[in-house]
Amino acid sequence: MTEVFVLPDNFIGKEDREKLESFAAHEISHGRATRWAWSTLGNGDDQFAIYRGGANEELIATIGRDRKADAFYAGDGNGKPFVTGELDHVMAGLDEWLAEMHGERSG
Repeated sequence: MTEVFVLPDNFIGKEDREKLESFAAHEISHGRATRWAWSTLGNGDDQFAIYRGGANEELIATIGRDRKADAFYAGDGNGKPFVTGELDHVMAGLDEWLAEMHGERSG
């Protein structure tokens, strides 16, 4: 008999987790962030967070997944979403946003 697994609506798989962690390392190497962390929100959703700063550290971006919408999303440190879609699209949008926030010129 085969077991049926029901994944949570916000499931982020191992490969996507590795991509997100690599993305955060990229942002850290460019000086746009200082660390990243995984967390679970009160409703059980997984959230990937990117921080900057030292003693006065601040949350600058979050990434999560809405499985019902079949899309990832990124939000600013206040939780305001600003890009949704495939993971690569979300990371590209967030990279551009962080570069602009860091004072780098895009394009």
